[in-house]
Amino acid sequence: MGQYGHYQFGFLKRFIDIVISVFSFLILQIGNSVAQEGTILRDVTESYGLSGQQSQRVSFADLDHDGLPDLVVGGTRVWMNRATRFERSAWEAQKRVDYCAIADVNNDGNLDLFLGRSSDLSDAKFIDDGLRNEIWLGEGTGVFRVVGDHGVGKHAETSMSACFLDIDRDGFLDLFVGSSYTAYGKSYEAFPDRLYQGSGDGKFCEITKKAGLLLKSMPGLQESRRPTYGVTHTDWNNDGYQDLLVMSYGRQGNRLWKNNGDGTFTDVGKETSFDGDAERSGLYPPEVASLGRSPEPPFRSHGNTFDAAVADFDNDGDMDCFLAEITHWWAGQSSDRSMLLINEGREKQFAFTRDSKRINRTHAHTNWNQGDMHAGWIDIDNDGLLDLLIASSDYPDEQILRLWHQEEDHSFYEWTDRLGVRWINANQLSLGDIDRDGSTDIVLSSSNRRLTKEKKQGRSAHIGLFKNTLPERLGNHFLNIRLEGLAIGARVFVKTGQREQVREVYGGLGHAGHRDDTDCRFGLGKALKADLVRVIWPDGFSSTYRDVVADTFYTLAKGGKLNVQNH
Repeated sequence: MGQYGHYQFGFLKRFIDIVISVFSFLILQIGNSVAQEGTILRDVTESYGLSGQQSQRVSFADLDHDGLPDLVVGGTRVWMNRATRFERSAWEAQKRVDYCAIADVNNDGNLDLFLGRSSDLSDAKFIDDGLRNEIWLGEGTGVFRVVGDHGVGKHAETSMSACFLDIDRDGFLDLFVGSSYTAYGKSYEAFPDRLYQGSGDGKFCEITKKAGLLLKSMPGLQESRRPTYGVTHTDWNNDGYQDLLVMSYGRQGNRLWKNNGDGTFTDVGKETSFDGDAERSGLYPPEVASLGRSPEPPFRSHGNTFDAAVADFDNDGDMDCFLAEITHWWAGQSSDRSMLLINEGREKQFAFTRDSKRINRTHAHTNWNQGDMHAGWIDIDNDGLLDLLIASSDYPDEQILRLWHQEEDHSFYEWTDRLGVRWINANQLSLGDIDRDGSTDIVLSSSNRRLTKEKKQGRSAHIGLFKNTLPERLGNHFLNIRLEGLAIGARVFVKTGQREQVREVYGGLGHAGHRDDTDCRFGLGKALKADLVRVIWPDGFSSTYRDVVADTFYTLAKGGKLNVQNH
């Protein structure tokens, strides 16, 4: 090729490069434009009949066995899902409820309620109404009746959160309740967390001391009680027993109570790095220290942990965790930030590595607050990789619902702008498939606490219902498996090609009764079937199923066959 030919070729190449660059830029702009229009969530609050409902607590739960998640609002009201609309149940708790937990406590197949009441008798503004924690049994219709002498209402304490689990694998659900300070703002002392053993009839007996969980009232010691703002459970070390995860407030360390299998528990929070990050100096930034703020003592060098979203996000068979924390610019190193905890498995005694880079939180202003109060794992696009939702609230500066999408290499990219929803002061969230299309939908609450007077104008602590439209438009497939009977603590494994996913059934997820619908939902991407489905029940019984057809809702009883769920 002559010189002129080289010139022509070079010109043509540069022209093609320019065209490609312009085309790529236009595609990017179109993509950004579509993202801003809201490609993922559609607000269906009004069309489903939930406009104007106010609460800071929301939970999905199928109360009438029709395959559709109903909605428990504030622990006091129930809305039944009628496929295209929610209808108010006749039942209502007439008295104060601060949060609730939901599970079948008497093994009759119907979901029941634990109604939690926080009684701060140290606060002169709190008028003791005599209400204590209660158990209400469900009738399978969205109606409940209170249990007499249930055994969980003896104490007037600052109860904050609860979860159901089977600690001894006896087939009866037990109850773990977390409590906060004995006198908020006046002392670091906290009430004890309490463990109750269930007898399978809706009644419970306290076994806190016997289980080694009572601890000491004097603050500041390793064995001291700490203010608990959230509780959940998982089989952290894959030994078949459910362990307890306790989220502490007031920058005190979290606890990971290892279930010893003999009715007792051992705190391994420090050894596993679940208690807090490695920075324990308690130092404040120079500009804060110069104002006379002394470093915090070691026991006050951790976080303000509200939620622990537990899941095997990297599909390696070990349960990982995202801790949602409230923190502020002025706290600096003296307070932990929200963090992804990666379970390193058996070779490293199931210790957690704290990864601060994958979920990269940034702030628009120097004087920022970070009010991460709830978090949840969701496969937003059914590609077989779990994504992370964070609901931030309680402060006036940019506290909204945020989404991080997981890539094939297990990195995360923020997709908040693609949600199409800007939900300010996002509080408790719950996940479920409201219309049985295979997409995981979201119900959200909100809070006005600590908003400025101007920002409170015209706002109420309302709830929002959002339909996930993404998987259907992408053409990705799903699998939905509902375990019948005592399933809390069970695990479902789904293998498609080289990828194996796992879901664990939970009886509570964190702060103030945070709960998702307990169906096990799996994104399968473009696969038309799961090569293998394996279920391990809470008592260790396991079963395996092969070539399970996608885009189907299944039910499974222990020892039975996978049945297509009718609706």
